[in-house]
Amino acid sequence: MNDLRFALRQLRKSPGFTALAVITLALGIGMNTAIFSLIQDLFLRGLPFSEPERIVRIYGESKERDLKQMPSSVPKFWHYRDGQTVFSSIAADWGNGFIMTGSGEPVQLLGGNVTANLFELLGIHPILGRNFLPEEESKGDVVMVTESFWRKHFNSDPTILGRTVTLNGVPNTIIGVLPNLPISWFGRDSEIFANKPFEPSGITKERLMRGVSFMRVTAQLKPGVSISQAQAAMPALFQSYKEQHPETALQYSVITDRGRKGCGGDRNRQRRRRSRAISASPSLGFLGRAQ
Repeated sequence: MNDLRFALRQLRKSPGFTALAVITLALGIGMNTAIFSLIQDLFLRGLPFSEPERIVRIYGESKERDLKQMPSSVPKFWHYRDGQTVFSSIAADWGNGFIMTGSGEPVQLLGGNVTANLFELLGIHPILGRNFLPEEESKGDVVMVTESFWRKHFNSDPTILGRTVTLNGVPNTIIGVLPNLPISWFGRDSEIFANKPFEPSGITKERLMRGVSFMRVTAQLKPGVSISQAQAAMPALFQSYKEQHPETALQYSVITDRGRKGCGGDRNRQRRRRSRAISASPSLGFLGRAQ
C-alpha cells in the first residue's frame, strides 16, 4: 500500500509523464486487441463456407524452375472447367485494386474480379441483392460490395441496389451486398468485387490466350469424390491441355489444396501453414487440405 501511495505521489508531480504513460498503455492495449482480432480471423476461426471440406484450390508448380503455387491462365482455367469430371464446380478470381471517384475525394479500394459462380461455390450468399449471372462474365459492368463498404460509403442505405459507382473511370452498377468476407481467404480490406474476370486491363487478348497466368482457381469436389480420386484425374487433364496448347503448356505439376492464400496465387503467404500437400505424382501434382 505504501508503494502504491508513493507511486501516485510521483505521478502527480510529473503530469506530463503520467499522460504519456496512460496514452502508451492505452495504445498498447488497443494494438494487442487489433493483433488478436487479426490472428483470430487468420488462424483460429474455421472457414465460414458451406461444406468447406469439399473446397480445394488448384495451382501449378514447375520443379525444373523452382516455381511454386503458380496461378492459372485463362485458357488453362477454361480447359480444366470444361474437361474435368471430379468437381461439381470450378471458379476463378484475381486480386484487383480500384479507384472510386464521383463522390468527393478519390478512394482507393481493394477487391477482385470473379467468375459468376465463385460465391455460390463457396456458399456465400448476399445479404442484399443477388450474385453475378453467367452472362455477366463477358458483358455489362456490375459489382458486388461487402457489408463494411455498404456501411462506410452508403450509410447502410437499403436502396443501394442499382446505384452506380465509378471504378477506374468506368460506371458500375451495384447488384448485391455480401457479408464481410474472411481475411484468411480474401485478404484484408477486400470490399468490392467486379465481373469480367477474363478481361484484365493491361493485358492484350493475344498475350492472354498465350497463357499469361494470374488467376486463382477454386473447385468443389463432387459428393463422394475423395481427395485422392480428384488428384488421380489431374494428370490426364493436364496432358490433354498440353496436347491442345503445346505452345503455352510449360511442364509443371498440378497442385490442389484447401485454404491457401489469395488471388493471383499469392494474396496472403502467411496462410501457407494452414495447408498440407500430399504428393501424388513426381511429375504431375499434389493435393492437400487445410488443417
